[in-house]
Amino acid sequence: MVVVLAVAAVGSYQLLKDRVTASFDEDLRDAAAPLASYIGKQGEGLAFQLRTETPTVLRSDKEDRIYFAIVGPEGQLIAGDPDLAVPGESPTQGLHVWDESLHGANVRGFARRDLIDGKAVTIALAETTHKRERARLEALGSVMVPAFLLSIAAAAMVIFGVRRGLEPLERMREEIQARSYQDLSPIEERDVAEELKPVLRELNGMLGRLAQAQGTQVRFVANAAHQLRTPITGLLAQLDLALDGSDTERNNHIAQARSAAQRLARLAQQLLSLAAADPASNPSTEKRECDLSDIVRERADSWLRTTLTRGVEVEFDLDAAPIHGNPMLVAELATNLVDNASRYGARNVRIATRHWGGASMLEVADDGPGIPESERGRIFERFYRLDNESTEGSGLGLAIVREIAQRHGASIELTERPGQSGTRVGVMFPAA
Repeated sequence: MVVVLAVAAVGSYQLLKDRVTASFDEDLRDAAAPLASYIGKQGEGLAFQLRTETPTVLRSDKEDRIYFAIVGPEGQLIAGDPDLAVPGESPTQGLHVWDESLHGANVRGFARRDLIDGKAVTIALAETTHKRERARLEALGSVMVPAFLLSIAAAAMVIFGVRRGLEPLERMREEIQARSYQDLSPIEERDVAEELKPVLRELNGMLGRLAQAQGTQVRFVANAAHQLRTPITGLLAQLDLALDGSDTERNNHIAQARSAAQRLARLAQQLLSLAAADPASNPSTEKRECDLSDIVRERADSWLRTTLTRGVEVEFDLDAAPIHGNPMLVAELATNLVDNASRYGARNVRIATRHWGGASMLEVADDGPGIPESERGRIFERFYRLDNESTEGSGLGLAIVREIAQRHGASIELTERPGQSGTRVGVMFPAA
């Protein structure tokens, strides 16, 4: 607004100045017009035929000094002030003005050409610019003062309006600031301005998601503590029994303690894998060109050793399946799928990789009891197990699979094994 007002003020001043200048120039022309009628022939030349007091009257002015000059066709001065420099090129009849300095003062001059007795005569009239300067200052004041006052008024109105308009936002800020970090309840929309309600709805949505995430975190910590406590308690109990028992019992208790320690190590490894797959705790993960079949081949020996102790047969059907991902995380995904398939009653596990079109797939199928359709949406939750009474597993394997798949933009398909009992899990990656 200040810039617009300044531009408008400058434009208005320039317009007024031009008008004032044109008005004074018009006065000069009107004053010079009658002088031509007093020029007449005298002998062989021309003369200014006025009484002696006429030049004095012509020069009289309350504020400015008036100069005049009448110049003949050969440039000779007929009458007037010899110091007034009349333009060399004679103007045509009409208005011709110029500016110069005379006797230390700025003057504005007017000249016109007339034909008298067939001879060209130039009539020049000039005046100092005191009245013009005063008129320009008055024009400047008449424009700038209102513009300045209007700028102040506009600034005051803007400040008042903005502060008044931001009062609802300030009240909302104070309400949010007064809350504790544990209070994630929605903010009331009752006293909120209509313009702020979309922002408030989005904020309430974010608070709801934070509350959900906080609840998930609390449940995760509680479940993790419970899952860790069980093998630790069993490990300590078996070690205490081993200390007090006979040699035969000691070996049995040590074996049980070793089993509990292995379960504890597996649980710790799964917790670390879950943290590595979580974008919140590990935002940057290096990805590169790799192949699902190569990742399966690298882990096949360790899977075979584990499944052999469970009496599970493993089959491989591997085709090239290039992807862009993190090989360690993808290998952890595959390990959890194979471990989950071989742990709960399966006798045969089939691992396959495929590539077609824009997708590469890792498929793990087993001939176990299968997963009820009503439970398929929940088995990817952390610490959720179909059989809570079983000491096998921790309920983290498929949660890790989901996190890693989401990290790679992959989708998970869980179905029954075609034509047989069991479960088929397919993870579809974008192909490299």
